[in-house]
Amino acid sequence: MADRCDDPLFGDVPGRVLLSNAPLVRVLGQVKFPRIAKIAEESYIANFQEAIRGEYPHFVGETIQGLEIVVVGNEVKPRAVPSFVWRFFDAQRVVRVSLTADAITLETAAYVSRDDFLARFEFLLSKLVETVRPSLVQRVGFRYVDRLEDQQDLAVLPTLIRPELLNVLQSGMVQHIDVSMTEISGSTREGKIIVRYGLAPPGFSHDPDMAPPVDLKSWVLDVDSYSTNCDGQGFDPKMLCGELDKIAARAYAFFRWGVTERFLERFGAK
Repeated sequence: MADRCDDPLFGDVPGRVLLSNAPLVRVLGQVKFPRIAKIAEESYIANFQEAIRGEYPHFVGETIQGLEIVVVGNEVKPRAVPSFVWRFFDAQRVVRVSLTADAITLETAAYVSRDDFLARFEFLLSKLVETVRPSLVQRVGFRYVDRLEDQQDLAVLPTLIRPELLNVLQSGMVQHIDVSMTEISGSTREGKIIVRYGLAPPGFSHDPDMAPPVDLKSWVLDVDSYSTNCDGQGFDPKMLCGELDKIAARAYAFFRWGVTERFLERFGAK
C-alpha cells in the first residue's frame, strides 16, 4: 500500500508504521445496539461481569449526564438526561470498558497495537453475546486522540504537521496564538468521520473525558471514524471486529495524511 494517500477519506490506506513513542492520549472503540433497558440492573449484567472479571477486576456503576434535543413550541432546547453506565477496569486501571443500555465501549490510555485492541474487544463482545445477548447492531466507531505537549515540538510544528491542518499556525505565529480549534465532518469509503484538531491553551480540553486537560499549551488531533454499514445485522463478534478494523484503518489514513515524515521519525518510527 501507499506510504501516504492523497485522499484520506476514500483512498487506499497506508501500511502501518509502528511508533515506539506515539503521542496517543486515548484510543476508543464502540459498538452500539438497540436499547436493552434491563442493562441498568446489576443482577442482569452480573454474568457479564463474572465472565470478564479475570481481565477486568474493578467494577463500578455511575450515573452520567447526557444531552437530549427537545422541541418546545417553536424552540429547540437541549435537556440534560441522566443515564447509567457500568465501568470495568483492568488491574492497572488503564483499560476501561463501559456498558450502557445501548452500547459497549473499550478505551485505553496505554495503546499497544490495533491487533491487541481488537483482540480485547472480540473477547468482550463474545462474552456480551453469551450473557446479555444483544441481537442486532446499529453502529460501530473507532477514535484516536493524539496530543503534542512538548514545547519544542510546538516550536517546530510546521515540520511535524501538514499545512492543511495548521491553518494560521503555519504562519509562524504559533507562539502568539492562545487557541485555534477546528472541527470537520464528512463521508468516507467506510462511513463517516469527525476530526477535531488545533492548538489548545493550558487547562483547556475540547473533550475532557477523552483528553484530560494538561498544564501546557498543546496541539491535538482527534479522529473519530464510524460506520452504520452493519446496521440491522446480527451481533456477531468476528464481523464487528472486522468492521472496527476497517474504520480504524480509515482513521489511521487521516492521521498519516496529516503528519509528516519528520513526525514519524520524531516519535520512533520502526
